[in-house]
Formats: sequence, structure tokens, C-alpha cells
Amino acid sequence: MAFKIPSKRRRDSSLTGSQGSRLRTSAPASAASRSSAAPSQSSRHFARTPRHNGPQQVPASRAPSASSRRPAASDPRSRASSPAPSGAAIEAEDEIAIHEREDNDSLNEVVMALDLRNTDTVGCSFYFAKKETLYLMGDIKFGGLDIVDTLKLHIQPTVVLLSSRVDDALYENMDPEHRARDSINDKGGFFHKDIQTDQFRLPYIIDIRSSPEFNYEAGKRKLVDIRTLKRARSLADFVVPGEDTSYEEYGEGYETGFTRHQGKLLRLSGSIDLESQISVGCAGAVLTYLQRRRAVQYLPGDEDAARSFQISAIEMFTLDGIMLVNADTLASLQIMQSESHPHSHNQGPTKATSGSKEGLSIYGLFHHLAKTPQGKYLLRQYFLRPTLDLEIITERQNTASVFLRPDNDGYMNELVKSLKQIKNMRTVMIHLQKGMSNALTKGGGIKSGVWMSLRSFAFYTMGIRRVFTEIMGAEQLEIRNKVWTLKKRGFLCRLTASKVLEGFESHQLASLGRIVTQIVDFKSSAEVHRTVVLPGVDDELDEVKRTYEGIESLLNQTSKDIANSIPNQFSLDLNVIFFPQIGFLICMPIDPISGRAEYEGGDDENQRWERIFSTSNRVYYKDARMQELDETFGDLYQVICDKEIEIIHGLATEALKFEAMLCQVSDICGELDCLLALAQGAKMYKLTRPKVSTENIIDIKGGRHLLQEQVVPSYVANDCLLVGGSPAALEQANPRDGTELGEDSSRQASVSTQEAPEGPSLLLLTGPNFSGKSVYLKQVALIVYMAHIGCFVPADRAIVGLTDKILTRIATRETVSRIQSAFMIDLQQISSAINMATNRTLLIIDEFGKGTDAADGAGLACGVFEHLLSLGDGRPKVLGATHFHEIFENGFLQPRPGLEFGHMEVRLDERTADMEDQVSYLYNFRLGRSAQSFGTICAALNGISEGVIERAEELITLGARGKDMVTACASVESDESEDFKEAEAIATRLLHQNLGKPGEDRCVAAEDFDPRAFLDRLL
Repeated sequence: MAFKIPSKRRRDSSLTGSQGSRLRTSAPASAASRSSAAPSQSSRHFARTPRHNGPQQVPASRAPSASSRRPAASDPRSRASSPAPSGAAIEAEDEIAIHEREDNDSLNEVVMALDLRNTDTVGCSFYFAKKETLYLMGDIKFGGLDIVDTLKLHIQPTVVLLSSRVDDALYENMDPEHRARDSINDKGGFFHKDIQTDQFRLPYIIDIRSSPEFNYEAGKRKLVDIRTLKRARSLADFVVPGEDTSYEEYGEGYETGFTRHQGKLLRLSGSIDLESQISVGCAGAVLTYLQRRRAVQYLPGDEDAARSFQISAIEMFTLDGIMLVNADTLASLQIMQSESHPHSHNQGPTKATSGSKEGLSIYGLFHHLAKTPQGKYLLRQYFLRPTLDLEIITERQNTASVFLRPDNDGYMNELVKSLKQIKNMRTVMIHLQKGMSNALTKGGGIKSGVWMSLRSFAFYTMGIRRVFTEIMGAEQLEIRNKVWTLKKRGFLCRLTASKVLEGFESHQLASLGRIVTQIVDFKSSAEVHRTVVLPGVDDELDEVKRTYEGIESLLNQTSKDIANSIPNQFSLDLNVIFFPQIGFLICMPIDPISGRAEYEGGDDENQRWERIFSTSNRVYYKDARMQELDETFGDLYQVICDKEIEIIHGLATEALKFEAMLCQVSDICGELDCLLALAQGAKMYKLTRPKVSTENIIDIKGGRHLLQEQVVPSYVANDCLLVGGSPAALEQANPRDGTELGEDSSRQASVSTQEAPEGPSLLLLTGPNFSGKSVYLKQVALIVYMAHIGCFVPADRAIVGLTDKILTRIATRETVSRIQSAFMIDLQQISSAINMATNRTLLIIDEFGKGTDAADGAGLACGVFEHLLSLGDGRPKVLGATHFHEIFENGFLQPRPGLEFGHMEVRLDERTADMEDQVSYLYNFRLGRSAQSFGTICAALNGISEGVIERAEELITLGARGKDMVTACASVESDESEDFKEAEAIATRLLHQNLGKPGEDRCVAAEDFDPRAFLDRLL
């Protein structure tokens, strides 16, 4: 479903037609959401509740438009200058009116909690009082502050909760003018007196809370304890011993320590993504805030407290313009898959030192094609956040199409070579601001330092600019027409049109490259491992350098003069040297016998030597002549270094003037690098351009699995056709505010006038194991996924309708940290998929129902497919595979227009004696149902013994004939039956033997009894 955050100045935006921000949400965890209707809101921007103290005073209205967060009339500063209401007007508002206004204000509150971890992973949760709904967002990796800006724009909160350990960048983003900073007290809250002066200047209240409130485990416990979940009807309870919470609902269960905590977690995980740990922690912070509000506003035992800030539903939400893809889908489709370093010593504790690399994955096929750091980072964002914006998809496809033209092949190679030499200027500028000239990379050195990076950047970006003037067909490309004037559209930064040739300002780039080249001596800098200034830049520096370079002759002459003034036997060992920062020194060797210098100066005042320091074999002195040289020449090396530092500082100051331009051009290079990677991948892997449309259809001709075909000698391409529910009919049946995919009204109108295409919404595959069913399911999902990245796809032709989610039940990710069996995990995946699916969703269900009793598994699988088919115009596009043939044999899943059966073709040759050669897998998709799975043949291919397979074939045949399996398994062969009869006769004869009792005449004495003769008679 989709909803629009209503204006705070009106209770019902649907009646006024205001265009609020939209978010896409999944189905709620509880259907008990209540509708509320109330009179029109007051036009006041802020309202205070007498029952509410301190930081709980919140803004009661918000701007009705995403383009204007707060009207001028609602600014507290403008309100302060307006005339105060008269006493009569105040008296006219009776107590009932006050309470109605307060209730209306509280209904329009939106409490949002934000957290930013690892500098770029964003989690968010918010409570919308009017709908009594708590919303959670899936954690967004590589999001950063741009996602935070979008969340503020879309949610328009009245209260923002931040952790006390929040990153400074996030706080700066939420309060850029530091309006609320002075109002933060020692405990992370706000002083009451400061709220009026500081907080009202922002469109929301910033409440800094302690970091434990954002804890993941605490958030899970709070979500489980929501009364909505407690009231939810459940057909079964899941209890485990040893939980902390007592299970009071069951009498004796309390004494044994059983609880329902895990069962609640299971139900909750079917509606929200509990693996989004940051967002779950944010939800815990929101719930703590609401609980604190109730405690402050109401007295203990007040009945109104139970109705205040009630939560009737929990839902997931995603931002407009982003396809929702959860961790299960990323893992099942192998979108991204990192591999640890094989050597444990190289597996560091942090992400930067983990030693991991990208394995065999879709992203792994493309990421090595990006050459710049900013390009690799952006490409990862492309693959993690597929877009639903048709314009963005079309721009990326157009750019790849132009680069793939045969006459542009040479130009594309030139661009790739130039991008290899470009570094991320944002990082370079940070180092420059810190005064770091070298060691931008692990190796360090001047060649990887700031100045070489700036010079290379200026040179190669001008080369990129030149190449773009020669590329055929590039005139209409957006990447060519980028000037970085940012404009928000959805969650993405869209770039308005101008000429890229103006974006890459050649004059400024050339000017920067020229001043760096004319000042920095890169050859000398590499030799001395510091930044050296070229001759001719500063006359004073050149003079000092000449003096320093001629200091060797001065030292020789001074050494001769001193040698003539000391005894001849010591003159040969004397030396005069110059140490930077210490100055000129006389050096004498140490006498090994005495342990002192051979000569330590004379008795005359002019010949006295002052000992400065010594080494293992020499002693260093100063005399009057050395001090005179120090005063005359000073510390030449230090003077040179200081002067060069001063010049380089001036160069850095000049370079920082180009910071904005350099960062913008660097970002453009990153986007160009990313688009070139997609184009190179399309050429390398023989991909074709798909048609992405607003029709709710998937029509693929000659589709391939991009990863599978990399590891097999040949690959058989297959077709697929799926049609989801009609969006036009769905809008008429369930009117709601806004559109689900964030499209404008004109586009939505054009969609509604199109005729709905015909085709199945559920394609169910049956047939043999090892025939390629799972690969077929995954390849369709991957083609849809890649199309939304803006990438070309592995197919001969593909029409892909905009898909808001791809949800899968393919792989079972087991872990000992979860008290769940493999089948429970499968059920969670199915529950989440059903709850979150819309008519625009693609569901992949591969062999659901295995892992439990065959009858239960078949019933669950049939029930899921029946439910998805019964959704009518809201039905999603579903690809499924199953081996439960009894579903169809017994007529549980009846054929209908929305259901299509398919199978992977095999060829049977029963005349072949070898079982392994009886079935040939052709991997061709064909319509129709296959009634056999050939599991025994697959077992033979994997080395199962022949006796096991023969016995399995017998049982399969008996089961197919309807025989009683118990009776069949209890029957014996004829040879075994004869053996049983003979044994029975022997036992009978043994029982008829009369050996007599002790004391009787016929009793045989023990010493006379012959066992062998007795057995011979018996047998």
C-alpha cells in the first residue's frame, strides 16, 4: 500500500488534494488499524499541551508541501512580532475547545528516530499518530546524509530522536545552524527554558537520547511487547524454556519457565525485517519515547493513557524510487557475495582490514570494471538500490548504448585509461585541509600524494573533456550535459542540464594544473621524501639553497683552518660537519684506550671546545668559530624547509579555492566511470538493452543466467511471460492517496488508460530434479533486477515492467544464533513475502514446503499459491517450483487464466541399460506440467548405490499403484517364507519333546543326556 503524510495544517489531506510526500509501505503486522476523523486543524504552527512538560512539547503542524517545509506565517519569529490575541478571544476558547485542539495536535505528531552507523548505513523508524502506525525502514547501506535528507523531506517529522553517540555529521545535518545545540543538557535531553528559544526555530524538535535506547536487542523486546501483538489471534503458540519473561497465560507453564517470546518474534519477523538492526533499534527508541510521553501526560490509572499514542499496526516502508530488496534476495540471487581471505592472519576486525573480496556475484562481474574509487562506491550503490525512476533508467541505458557504438570503441578505451589515473578529489581535499601532502595510498610517497593527484586530475579530466567532443551521438547524453546544480527528486540527486564541457571548466582545471606544475619539484620531492619547491619560484629561497649547496666547500675550508690550529697528530682525524637544527660541529674520533676524544680543545679561551654529544666512536664539539658560523648562516636546512612550507601552504590555499569545482568534477567522473563499467559489462557479457515500461509485465525472450553461463561451456536460453494485477483496476477498487511507484499524475493517468496485457500471474514449474528449474527462476529475477539498475540484461529481448520489490523463498540461511529450524526460516520468508507483496512485486518461491511432513508441506504450498491467485487485481507476479505432484493429481489447485504450468524438458531412453543414461536433460523451458521428478536417476548420478535405488523404484511403483505401503514393506520373498516355515516346524517339534520332570522315571539324568543326539533327532 502507499500513503501520503498529510499536512499538519489539515486533518484530511485527501479532501483538500494537497500533494504530500509519499512513501511505499508493506502490509501491516496487524489489521486492527483504526480510522480517525476530526475537524479542521488550527493554523497555528506550534501548540503546547499543559499536561506535557519539558522536551515533550512538539510542533503541532507542518508544511503541506514537500517543496516548502514551513510557511513564513508559521515561523515562531514572525509569530512573535504579530499582535497578541485579545483577552476576549482567549476567554472564548473554553476547556472543551482546548482539549479538542490538543487532541488534534497530538494526532498530527510524527516521531522519527534516526541512526547512522559506520558513516554510511542509515536506519530509521517513525510513528504516525493519526494512523496509529509504527513504520520501520530496512537498513540502507552506502546511504549517508543524502538518504537522511530524503527521509526528512518525505516523513516531515515533528520530533527527531538521535542517539547520544550519533555521528557529528548527522547532527550537523539535522541542525545545520546549531539552533538546538545549546539546549542539550548533560543527560542528553533539553532544558525546558531553552525549548522556547531554540527548538521552536526548527521545523522539528531534536531530542538526544542515550545510546542504550537504540540498542537492537532492546528494540526487539519492545516490539514484541506491543499490545497489538499481544491481542493478535494466533492458531498456535511457540514456547521454549529458559526465557526471561514469565508465561502467565498458561497455568503450569509459568512454573516451568515457558514463555511466548520466541513465538511472538516469529510472528513479528513475518511482517518486518528483523535483520535491519539499526532500524529495529530506532523503533525501540520511538517506543521508549512514546512510553515516556504517556507517563508525563497522564496520571497512573488514567483510562485515557491506554488510548494515547496507541500502536495498531507495524509496517515496513521504503522510499519512493527504490526497489525493495531484502538480505534473503541479495543472498539467494548472488547479487553480492564477499569472500574472506584464505589466510586467517589477514582477516582483520574491521571492514577496511577484513581482507575480504567480492566473490562470484553479479556485482563481482562489474565492480572490477570501475577504475576510480568514487566510481566503485557509486556502482555499489547502483546494485544495492535499484531505481524505479524511468528517466534515470533510460539515461543509463542511453549512455551505455552510445558508448557501445562501434565507432565509439576507441573513445571508450581512452576514457577508461584516463579514469585509471583519477583519484577521489573529496578525499584529496580533506588531506589538503589537514596539511597532508603525501601518503594518500598505502605505499605513500610523492607519486601518490596530493600534488601529483591534483596535477593528474587536472590533466586527465581535460582529456576526458576533449574526448567527449569527439564521441558520436553523445550530444543528448545527460552525463555530457552535467553541471552540478543539485535538485532533489525522490531520493536521488538529479542534475539539471547544461553543457558538460562547461561542467569540466577547462580554464580552471588548466590554471590549477599549471600552478602545481610550476611550483612543485616532483623529481626532487621523490628523492628527499618531502614536497620540494622548484627553482625560480622565490628568490630568497633560491639564494638559501645555493648557499646550502655550497656548504661543502665551506666545511672543507673551515676544517683546514681548525686543523692548522691544533697539534699535527690530531689534524688528520678532525672533521667539520653540518647537522640540520644543530648547526656546525667539530667531530673527533674516540680513543679506544681512554674512551675519550683524542683531542678536546686547547686551554686558550679561543680554542676551548664545548662537548655537544657523542656516538659510539665520535664526539661532537662547538667552539667560537662554529658558533660564528651558526650565527652567520643559521640553520640553512630549516630555513629552506620553513620557506618551502610557507610556499606550499600558499599553494594549498590557492588550490582550496577550486575545491567546489574539483569535488563536482570528481563526482561527475565517478558517475561516468560507473556508466562506463555498465557499458563494458554489457559488451563483455553480451547483454542487450531491455525495455522498461510502466506496464505490469515481464516478457523475456532468450533469457540467460549471467552467473551460470560463466561456469558452463554452453547455456540454453529460455523465455518467460508474467503479468501482474492491473494497476488501474486496483486504483479504482482501493482508492488511496498518491501512487505506489512515486510517479506523477500524468504518468499514472497514461498507465490507467492502457489495456492490461494478457498472461499468467503465477508460473508454476514442475519436473525432474537437476533439470534447471531453480536456475530458471533466478535468471528471471536477475533480469528484472538488472533492468532496474539501468544495466543491459542477458536476454535476446526483454520487456520489464516497473517492479517495486523482489522477494524470494529460495535459500535457507540457517544460524545457531536463531532458535529456529530450517522450515521455520522458510515459513518466515514466505510470511514476509505475502505480507509485503503488491501487484508490482515479483515473488520467487522455490520448493516451498520441504522440511516437514509431505502432506503438511503440500498443503502449505497449495495454500500459498491459492492465496496469491485469489488476490485479483492486487495479485503479484509469481514464479514457483514444486515437486508436490499430489496438489495437481487430486485437483487441489485448479487451472485458471492466471495460472500457467511449465517444466524443463528432458528426453527419456528406457532401452538404455545404464540408469544414468536413461534421462538426458535438455534445459529447455516448455509449457505444461510434468508428472515425474526422476529423483532416483538424480540419485544415481550422484553415486547412490544400485541396491538403494532399486528398492526406491519398487516403493515408488507401489505408491503410484495405490498399494498399502505398510503391507508392501511387511511382505517377504518366497525363499524367506520357506525358511520361516522350516524354523516354525523345528520350534513345534521342540515343544512336543517330553524330557520328563525331575524325580520321574522317564527323566533322563544329566550325565546320560547327549545334546548332539537330541538335536539330531529334533532336526
